[in-house]
This record gives sequence, C-alpha cells and structure tokens, in this order.
Amino acid sequence: MKKFRTVAAVVIMFFAAVAGYFVGAALQEEIGGAILFAVIAGFACVIYNIDNRE
Repeated sequence: MKKFRTVAAVVIMFFAAVAGYFVGAALQEEIGGAILFAVIAGFACVIYNIDNRE
C-alpha cells in the first residue's frame, strides 16, 4: 500500500504540473506555473499521507 501511495502522489504531481504549464502559458510563465502547481500538489500529498497513516 505504501508503494501505491507513492506512485499516486507522483501521478498527481505530474498532472498538476501539466495543468500548471497551461495555466502559466496564459500568463507567459510556463515553467513557473508548472513548478508552482507541482509543489502545491506535492505538499498536499505529503500532508494527506501524514494525516492518514494505517
């Protein structure tokens, strides 16, 4: 189960980075948007995993 959570977190961060890339493209900051969204998603995944230990 621990490996599944890790893979799920990476997939979520990847999709957040892709979404951030497109949002950032509208503001002329593609890489900045991708990094920002991926970091926010990463922090959310870490907090979720700390809060829901089995």
